[in-house]
Amino acid sequence: MKAARILIAVSVLLVANSLLAGTTLDFWHSYVHGQTRERHYSFHLAQCKRGLFWGSCGPSTKSLQWSFTFDLTGDGPVYDAKRISISDDNGKALHVVSGQVTTTAEGSVAKIDILTERETRTNKFIGNGDYQVHKLK
Repeated sequence: MKAARILIAVSVLLVANSLLAGTTLDFWHSYVHGQTRERHYSFHLAQCKRGLFWGSCGPSTKSLQWSFTFDLTGDGPVYDAKRISISDDNGKALHVVSGQVTTTAEGSVAKIDILTERETRTNKFIGNGDYQVHKLK
């Protein structure tokens, strides 16, 4: 009976942990490129699991799964593959083959729908989807 309760409690915690996972688009900000004088928009896209984790720095409430930094050139609201630059969390650039990033007129939602190439393989970008924009304050 006691073992069954422990098993149920552990199962609930594991399910709750996966339910708290999320992908966020944050640090949205704009800047003007110093040489080209063109407007750019930059943001960070990351997926984290939330829960209790023990990492190299001790306990934490989230675990980073993947992250990318985007740089969009121009005023938008539609940015084609030529106007999108992406780097992974190690700073390595990804080649955008096709697709686009679209923002709403008020800039509150961004839709990512792109194909990227890595090591001669073209795939749908892992972060494709619609995201609420969290602007840098």
